[in-house]
Amino acid sequence: MKLQYLRAFIVLLAGLITLIINMRVGREVTISLVIELIVLVIFYFIATLVVEILQKGMEKAARADNSRNNEREDEVDEPEPEESDNEDSFEDDNIEEDEF
Repeated sequence: MKLQYLRAFIVLLAGLITLIINMRVGREVTISLVIELIVLVIFYFIATLVVEILQKGMEKAARADNSRNNEREDEVDEPEPEESDNEDSFEDDNIEEDEF
């Protein structure tokens, strides 16, 4: 979602540069538009690849951060068990049984 407009930015920037170069060289309008169309199509595919690679990299980094945070939380949340000195916690309280 963060890279939503990156593809359009790359394609439009390539188109702008192509138009400026075509105007400086003095090409005819029809030839200039054909070149522009070819450049836009090529850079659309390039921008799509760039966006996909960046999204996968960002997802990997987010997963790595989440796993690191989960490991840290597990270390904090798990208190070490304390050993009890009262092994006989259920001792008889010296109750005398009545004989019948």
